[in-house]
Amino acid sequence: KSMKKICTVSGVEFEITEDDLNFYEKMSVPAPTLCPEERQRRRISFRNFNHLYQRKCDATGKNIISMYDAKQPFPVYENEYWWSDQWDAFQYGQDFDFTQPFFEQYQKLAQKIPRFSTFNLQAENSKYSNFSWMSKNCYLVFGCVRDEDCLYGHIVWDSKDCVDNLYVFRCEWCSNCIDCIDCYDVHFSTESANCNESYFLHDCRGCTNCFGCTNLRNKQYYFMNKKYGKDEYFEKLKKVQPFTEKTIHDGKTWLEKIKREQCLFPPLFGVKTENVSGNHIYESKNCFHCFDTKQCEDSKYLYTAHGEQNCYDISFTGANARFCYDCLTIGNTENLIFSHGISQCSNLAYCELCYNSHDLFGCNGLRNAQYCIFNKQYSKEKYFELREKIIQHMKKTGEWGEFFPIELSPFAYNESIVGEYFPLTKEDALKRGYKWKDEERTTKYDGPTVEILNTIEDVSDDICNQILPCEATGKNYRIQKEELRF
Repeated sequence: KSMKKICTVSGVEFEITEDDLNFYEKMSVPAPTLCPEERQRRRISFRNFNHLYQRKCDATGKNIISMYDAKQPFPVYENEYWWSDQWDAFQYGQDFDFTQPFFEQYQKLAQKIPRFSTFNLQAENSKYSNFSWMSKNCYLVFGCVRDEDCLYGHIVWDSKDCVDNLYVFRCEWCSNCIDCIDCYDVHFSTESANCNESYFLHDCRGCTNCFGCTNLRNKQYYFMNKKYGKDEYFEKLKKVQPFTEKTIHDGKTWLEKIKREQCLFPPLFGVKTENVSGNHIYESKNCFHCFDTKQCEDSKYLYTAHGEQNCYDISFTGANARFCYDCLTIGNTENLIFSHGISQCSNLAYCELCYNSHDLFGCNGLRNAQYCIFNKQYSKEKYFELREKIIQHMKKTGEWGEFFPIELSPFAYNESIVGEYFPLTKEDALKRGYKWKDEERTTKYDGPTVEILNTIEDVSDDICNQILPCEATGKNYRIQKEELRF
């Protein structure tokens, strides 16, 4: 039977259904004490997407780009060195002490073990991106999964030649789009699918050669939601091209006005779904309270997930997972609980940054390992015996059954991605027990300005290496030649 509980952090009431209880029983975990939103807040406080720092590699001494600043207590290695055989995470293994809490001991372990500088796996020429997987030639794309030749984005998956996008999936040659799927040559558009060669769309599907349109289905040659002949359409398009700053501003303003005053909004934006709730759900079924979920089944509380089955409380996961609970950034995994940064693993609990392994408990940084606790090797029989004793110990200390406590996150609240999804003031964040990172002052650029010339051939590599100040924030940015070519 379902039950009502009060979140121990927010104080709000939340429901745990009979199906939820059955899932928790299968996973051998207790019912949560936090509501879904607070569980999500805690998890993603461990993920720093787009704050990058210059620092030294603690192994080679080279200057590197890292998501960890130089003040972290643990060593940080350049990615190539971290993945090499020149160091061994087993050397940090330690015994479990039943007189101390689990998380205090784990923190001591985690602060000794080296971490890679950026979360880039199987990525080529993408060192200035973060959380990049199987991607090539991508620059400042955060949450970059199976992409090629993309610039400036957040959660850009399975896409190519895309610039300045937020949450796009299987798109090509698109820019300034939000929540678009299967689009080609679409720009300044939101929540549209299967559209081509169009501008300033909202909630359009199967549309081609459309400008400034909303709520259209399988249309062609529409301008401001009005049908035109082919020649008429392109004549009208010529009047607004090439786009200027004013054209783009006016187009965005008009689109937002139409969305507020005339658009019909569906209960959720999704494509090919069955029995789902949440928003931005694609090709999924039996998924509840899920957001930005792709090709998932029989799951609940997914946030930016792809290919999950029978999973609860999963965040920022771009590859398949089965029977996993309360995890962050996992892929090709099965039977994981309370873990973060895991790939090609099964039967893990309270682990971070482990790969190609199975049957680990409280481990960090292990590769090709099995039957380990706190990075120490055991026989199969001893492992399961000790694992059960530790779980009973954690139940007594009140530590068993939820994700790592926020004190263990290496990031401040406003440094991790949680600050964007759940904004808090510094005062409120500190009250909740989170850390806060005051922004360091940077020297404002006062060098020469750069004139953008008419063609890409006119632009030299030296110009592209110039650093310019943003007119809005005063922060510096660098012009990329690929961006001008786009």
